Amino acid sequence: MEFKPKSNRRPLINLVSLIDILSIVLLFFVVTTTFQREEPAVKIELPKSVRSKPIRSDLPKIIFVTEDKKIFLDNNPVEPDKLGEILKKTISENPDTKIALKASKNAPFEIIIQVMDAVKFAGIPNLPTFTAEEDKKP
Repeated sequence: MEFKPKSNRRPLINLVSLIDILSIVLLFFVVTTTFQREEPAVKIELPKSVRSKPIRSDLPKIIFVTEDKKIFLDNNPVEPDKLGEILKKTISENPDTKIALKASKNAPFEIIIQVMDAVKFAGIPNLPTFTAEEDKKP
């Protein structure tokens, strides 16, 4: 009985079908991916909210912004350019101090941005804002 010698052929992989499958998968991911647009880090809260909650009692420092471009820190008037230094000093004295923003809905946006810049300068990671509860009609 004679045996035929085996040929040392390498297995053949069909690359065309693999490329087709990979291109379809790539196309699927490209189409379904949401691309993030470059937007500023400033988030604007509406003045009224249906789900607003009462303030916590452990928020000792509140920054008030009025319609006439005045800034107050706990009822004390503050210059916009000095707010960052004051907040930085306050945080360095007591790192557990919490800061919140309470701005009039007609307050100029420019002043609110200055306040947010001062808060970032002071090293405060987030700034909670107050909203008014929406009137619920019976």
